[in-house]
Amino acid sequence: MTRMTRLFGRTTVCSLCLLWLAACKEAPQQSGGAQYKTLTLSPTDRTLTREYTAVVEGRQSVEIRPQVSGTITEVCIDEGAKVSKGQPLFIIDQVPYQAALETAVANVRSAEAAVATARMTANSKQTLFDNKVVSAFDLQTAKNSLLEAEAALAQARAQETSAKNDLSYTVVKSPVDGVASMIPYRVGALVDASIQTPLTTVSDDEEMYVYFSLTESQVLSLIREHGTLDKTLAQMPKFRCA
Repeated sequence: MTRMTRLFGRTTVCSLCLLWLAACKEAPQQSGGAQYKTLTLSPTDRTLTREYTAVVEGRQSVEIRPQVSGTITEVCIDEGAKVSKGQPLFIIDQVPYQAALETAVANVRSAEAAVATARMTANSKQTLFDNKVVSAFDLQTAKNSLLEAEAALAQARAQETSAKNDLSYTVVKSPVDGVASMIPYRVGALVDASIQTPLTTVSDDEEMYVYFSLTESQVLSLIREHGTLDKTLAQMPKFRCA
């Protein structure tokens, strides 16, 4: 056997050994019985929650607006202050309304004097007519003058009442008990009955109401679940403010 033949034989044996070792490594290993964790399911109660955007308001919310025009001379409360019914909130310039009231009072006195004069004249004409001194025309004229004077007096008294009311409206008072909101107006601001933004808002917070809305699909889903809208409202769950 030549040297070349012996070398070739050794190489073949080494190759077979390497192939056998590789086959042994790639052979799958048999796993023993694997253990897995198990979970037992059982029915239970759960509370599902939904979130809604809501608006919170008091039992009564009153927008405070002036009833006369003028310049604010005093703000009597602070924003967020607790106020009571009848408490002054704002004062509007009272000078022109005080002058108007004094004029109305003077007009009433003048009208009262005119009525007294017209009444005396009518009584005098009546006496003269009874004595056949004046004609029926003169008597009726005197009576008509008395009626005109009395009408003028009634008108003057109505103007006096209106002037008193206007003067009282210069003191803006709270119509309810509650809490004042923001005050967008300050001393010197000119306001009137047609302002778009109220002077403030007084809310009665003894009871609070929360207003929220549902989408159409949510309402229909609740109606399908409970049958009717009335039953849906009767079975609405309790709400909690987050």
